[in-house]
Amino acid sequence: MPSFALFDDVVVARTAAATSGWTNFTGLQTVFDYARSQDRPLFFQAGVYDSGTVTVLPSNGGGKPLLARAIPGSVVLRFSGVNNFLVVDGQSQVRFEGLSFDGQNRALSDYVAGRPAFIAVANGAKDVVFEDCRILYSPGIGVYVRGAEATFRGTYLQSHSVGIWSENGRINVLSCSLALMSNNGIAVWRDTITGDSSTISGNLINGIDTVAGGTGQNGNGISVFRAVGVTITNNQIFNTQYSAIRCNGGGLHNVSNNNIFGAREIAIFIEAPGAGIDLTGCIVSNNSIDTAGGGINVANSGLYNDGISRSVVVEGNRISSMVDNAVTGGTTGGNGIVVEQDCVVSGNLIENVAGIGVQAGINDGARDLVVTGNLVRGAKMGIGVSNHAVSSSGRSVVISGNIVRSASVGGVVPTVFTGAGLDRVGTVEYGNDLATAAGSVTFGHNRYL
Repeated sequence: MPSFALFDDVVVARTAAATSGWTNFTGLQTVFDYARSQDRPLFFQAGVYDSGTVTVLPSNGGGKPLLARAIPGSVVLRFSGVNNFLVVDGQSQVRFEGLSFDGQNRALSDYVAGRPAFIAVANGAKDVVFEDCRILYSPGIGVYVRGAEATFRGTYLQSHSVGIWSENGRINVLSCSLALMSNNGIAVWRDTITGDSSTISGNLINGIDTVAGGTGQNGNGISVFRAVGVTITNNQIFNTQYSAIRCNGGGLHNVSNNNIFGAREIAIFIEAPGAGIDLTGCIVSNNSIDTAGGGINVANSGLYNDGISRSVVVEGNRISSMVDNAVTGGTTGGNGIVVEQDCVVSGNLIENVAGIGVQAGINDGARDLVVTGNLVRGAKMGIGVSNHAVSSSGRSVVISGNIVRSASVGGVVPTVFTGAGLDRVGTVEYGNDLATAAGSVTFGHNRYL
């Protein structure tokens, strides 16, 4: 039986049974409450500590902050109960350093409906920090942040359904590693389109499956839904069943300097998936994408009961080795960049793609698009533009200053989406025109080699 003792400036827990001056405890609740009530940090000596559910609430531990720490890698807090392991509810200034939390794959109950949580941080809790921790082995959500604020720094999460899921909260996930998630890596969701300002930066995410199925709700490295103002930068994301980064609705996101390999669907998907779930404003820049079902898609123009995704800058990205993968509901197309409304596509390098290097507009979904200064090497078609824009007025598309080399079906050409994929329309080639207008499209100073 483990025991604890109070020294001048710290409460120490150990795996050994009580001796003079030490008190036995059977669950972490006792020692957490004691350390808080004494206004002292809690230090764990090396060992494994089994416990059922432990809570950190304003109504226990004297309502005081908690600092629990150990030498990283030396201590395992192991779940041996039912329901949830750790719940920080309404209590701010809670910090865990160097601790390993092991769920032992024990069954979890829902913290709220549909959200089984191994660790929950909720109901206005702020300044909750996990630093240099390990959070491992649960069939539910590793850490569920609901209506609260939490920071994860240098922490490793493995083998959960979702690693970290923020819902109507705010998270900072910095320099963490996540591996072997069965549905999503990091999720930032909101009930309505509203400000969020979470930051996801410098993380390694490797191995995301889609056990729960669907057509994109699961299988993503980073999933953002209805949130506004999320920063997603400098992450390395490998081996995802759907997207590495998927932003559904909301907007004002910064998606930059990410390194992506092995996304079976679209690597970076910026979309408005349903009526009223619009996305406005996003910078997608300086990302490196290799071996995916598609590079960058800015999808949906308010047609077919979709929302509207618009006002996106796609700049300075390197995209290579796009392949046409089969996914639920169809195939990916193997295209480099696809945009529909109010977008600038500039200075991207795209090579070795099974489909189209850059596609400007999909049928009626084509308006106010600028495609300039891109290099496409090795594609079915270099740059495609919606034939609806080529044959009618009012859509305003400019395609200029691009270089296309080794495109087997066409350099700069009109296209139509037939349901099975994007096909070239007619035989007209605009790849070497100096200055040509067709419908609402201006072609100029491109090179097709």
